[in-house]
Amino acid sequence: MDLEPPALFFHPQEIQTNLDSSFSVQLYGLKLKSTAAAHLDIRYDWGSVQIDSVVADTFFQSENNPIQIVIDEEGTLDIFIYLLPDTELDQNDGGTWSLATIYMHPVSTGESELLYGENTRLRDANNDSVVVKSFGSGYINVE
Repeated sequence: MDLEPPALFFHPQEIQTNLDSSFSVQLYGLKLKSTAAAHLDIRYDWGSVQIDSVVADTFFQSENNPIQIVIDEEGTLDIFIYLLPDTELDQNDGGTWSLATIYMHPVSTGESELLYGENTRLRDANNDSVVVKSFGSGYINVE
């Protein structure tokens, strides 16, 4: 993985699977600054895979469960995640963590790509942008 931090990437980067199985991929942050919200704009080949569910992950956990809104429209998956403030914090500490996990299953054989779209944004507790310098891509191979 050749990314300049802070970065967002897919884990695992390459997925080998069969047509009759399900799989998951984590949306990971590498050395991110403190963050309170994210809009993760994920691009995928909707003729190759179908989204089953999305779950906010470790990066946005606090004493309260995060709010998440997921909009899936023909190859564009918009994931909005908001850390709910508690008595201790109003944003996380940053670092290298999974932001969310996407569960999906293939609908056809072949290769397809996962990408972070141009609308991907991270915000801190003051609604200021959190810089992301590089974005990784992911690959799905269905046999």
